Amino acid sequence: MLFGSTALEVAVGMIFVYLLLSLLCSAFSEYLEAWFNFRARDLRKGIELLLNDTVMGEGSVDLAKRLYAHGLIRPLYRTADNLPSYIPARTFALALWNMAGGGANGATTDLEKIKGVINANVPNRELKEALLTLIDEAGGDFEKARRNIEDWYNGAMDRVSGWYKRRVQMILLIVGFIASAAINADTINITKALAGDDALRKSVVASAELTAALPLPTTSPTLTDPAAQIEAARRKMQNVRAQLSELGLPLGWVGNRYDGNGQMVNASDPRRLPGTVSEWLLKIVGILLTGLAISQGAPFWFDLLNKVMVIRSTVKPREKSHEQPSKDQPAPEIEEDGDEKPKD
Repeated sequence: MLFGSTALEVAVGMIFVYLLLSLLCSAFSEYLEAWFNFRARDLRKGIELLLNDTVMGEGSVDLAKRLYAHGLIRPLYRTADNLPSYIPARTFALALWNMAGGGANGATTDLEKIKGVINANVPNRELKEALLTLIDEAGGDFEKARRNIEDWYNGAMDRVSGWYKRRVQMILLIVGFIASAAINADTINITKALAGDDALRKSVVASAELTAALPLPTTSPTLTDPAAQIEAARRKMQNVRAQLSELGLPLGWVGNRYDGNGQMVNASDPRRLPGTVSEWLLKIVGILLTGLAISQGAPFWFDLLNKVMVIRSTVKPREKSHEQPSKDQPAPEIEEDGDEKPKD
């Protein structure tokens, strides 16, 4: 059964290859993010927008700078060039609450007094309106007012996360095309190799089964130190590259070799350079397909791999076993010539 065996296993193999390449490019993206500290920059920009810290002129106050210098947030980073990539919502709310009251409202839970202090101390009109609105919505409940500020901050961080996701998507797309071309990850050639080599196909499928049984290796950093993030991303890239190498797929480039008569001796090697215009066009299409696949991201391919594995697990037993007779309906008797014996 072609669909149930070879074609399905080729599909599993290709999905697994896309998953590994996506993990490789995602790890590289995390490496770039940590190296340039993009997350910290996004967070700083998001806080500036949240505090409406855009009025620059005589007497203006850099509220974001004051927030970062607050005693609750200052321990989260070492230097001004190494700002934190994450600030907990509660920490932000407490620091802003203290800043807005000029340090005078820490010992009171009277929201009316706090509103008076905010009116007197907050220099930014938009921020003052936002804080007073959040306090008024709490209906006199001090804890609810603080939670409102936390939710307000979390909403702004959702926007910052959107910036990050869009940038990562663009990086994945660009890096995916570059990586596919650099290592000759040609979808067409890899598919042909999996379809034509039973041993290779079964080996790749076996590796895919092991990977599908494990949690998806995360590429989102849980560390706040950029140096630790860089090292973690580097280790992930090394691990994925090792996995790809162990699969034995036709990846990489080799030069074209010719004999004394000018005949190419490695014409059947899928890693060789294309020799004609049509071969170059086919190669470009194969690499573009891989790059587009990588841009979908590792979570997409991991979920798809698990779904296809479920389909494969239901198809394989049907191929290996025939329909068994039940106790109520015994198997039909077979005549010597192979025909089914008619019932009485």
